Amino acid sequence: MKRVNELCYGRLSDGRWIFQTASDTSDISIITGEFYQNPQVFSATGHIQDYLIRFLLRTAFECRFCHEGIVSLHAACVENGEYAVAFTGHSGLGKSTRAKAWVDHLGFEWISGDRPAIRLEKEGSTACGVPWDGKEQIFRDVERPLKAILEVRRSNANYVRRLSTDQARKLLMQQTFVPMWDTDTAVLAMANVRKLIRQTPVYRVFCGPDGDAAKEIYDILFHHPEKIREEGEDMKIKDGFVLRNVVDEHIVMPTGDNIAKFEGAVVLNDVSAFVFEQLQRPVGMEDLLEAVLNEFEVDEATAKADLEALIANFEEMGLIEK
Repeated sequence: MKRVNELCYGRLSDGRWIFQTASDTSDISIITGEFYQNPQVFSATGHIQDYLIRFLLRTAFECRFCHEGIVSLHAACVENGEYAVAFTGHSGLGKSTRAKAWVDHLGFEWISGDRPAIRLEKEGSTACGVPWDGKEQIFRDVERPLKAILEVRRSNANYVRRLSTDQARKLLMQQTFVPMWDTDTAVLAMANVRKLIRQTPVYRVFCGPDGDAAKEIYDILFHHPEKIREEGEDMKIKDGFVLRNVVDEHIVMPTGDNIAKFEGAVVLNDVSAFVFEQLQRPVGMEDLLEAVLNEFEVDEATAKADLEALIANFEEMGLIEK
């Protein structure tokens, strides 16, 4: 048996797959066919624990989804009776909070608090509720055409930026289930992601968590699409650098292999540290400037010149990748 996070998996001699949790106290196994069909539950003691069954069955079904043209998306998903909208992005950025604002202030209802199944159609895609979820435990047995996928970014300003095909692919490859232990099935999962972004628009949404922000973003997306900003070139801080606050100083420290390559540490002021934090995720220069203007009292010309100089300095130090 091999292990990925909390999941142990292996392949039987006849080609079938077996899944178990990494817990030493669990005696539950799920065995599927070679292509993850016909999952069967086994327990040595007969004591079936619901949460373990949900976890293992979810894994087995998500593997099967790859063969059926279905994407399991790490997202909060809501619907209004006609169509669905999915909020995705890295953990801790407020996907569920933004989705809840649409429920509370725009009359939407939940499909899933996390991990809806997105079925690829001949044209477009369909968001489907599934009987499992993350920490929210919110799911409904409904299906709606998926109108848009929104990558959430925190901001005091409310606006929407279109993502390029490459930007959308990189984002969704991080936010979808891909069984890397099975090369053939992983290839299918990646092909499904590519098809999804061809058929469903993906946007980067900068907004606050309240009802006014939800209404403004909704209005841009569905009533004033001419206000949607065009795609821009992304940049981010390279992996292997972290920002720490030490005795009221912001210090950039190398980690891992970068320790030997990067001499010493870099001390940043408040503005530079803020920009460094924004660059932890891919972002364009225009959006960086907008974030600085919203956070600090500075005129646009000065902010732009200072930001360009700072990015050039980060590039010279080898901190930036594009």
